[in-house]
Amino acid sequence: MVVVGLACGLVTPFAAQAGGWWLFTAALLVVVTFLCDRWYPAIFARVGEPGRRSLVFVPVAARLVEASWLYGFWRLGVPTGVVVAAGAVSVLHEYIRARGQIAGLQEIAFPTLGERSSRCWSALVGYGVAGAVSPASVEVAGGVATGVVTIAAIAWLLLGILGFVQLMIVVSAALRTEDHGR
Repeated sequence: MVVVGLACGLVTPFAAQAGGWWLFTAALLVVVTFLCDRWYPAIFARVGEPGRRSLVFVPVAARLVEASWLYGFWRLGVPTGVVVAAGAVSVLHEYIRARGQIAGLQEIAFPTLGERSSRCWSALVGYGVAGAVSPASVEVAGGVATGVVTIAAIAWLLLGILGFVQLMIVVSAALRTEDHGR
């Protein structure tokens, strides 16, 4: 499932770059990736615990897919700064969560606004709505599609910032509690 999700995610920007109705294909590829994200834990539950390889490969695949989605946004005209900032916030969010888990912080196991599912929804809505407006009028389609995916990328960035703030508040509180417990 992870390989299928990764393949769909890596193809997404190329479908989106074609514009027009292909933006719906990009949105469909995001849906397939999202479903693979949801199904692989169920498969692990039936087969057994994930191995070390899976514990490394799955997050790497997820970050590559997110980079691909953002690359697709950039190819459609989203400003570079927005794309880079959204990607950086996503990576930082995942890094802080991973470091917290390594440190044994149980408190960080709650969902935030900046989670992978929010990023998936941003990509899905961005590509899907851009696909809906693109075929409507050839003269304005490019500008409107760029505007739509720019709004989606800004939503991704803002949700990521809010999620990062949520996560940092919980991590800070957990670390203070741990320090006072000694």
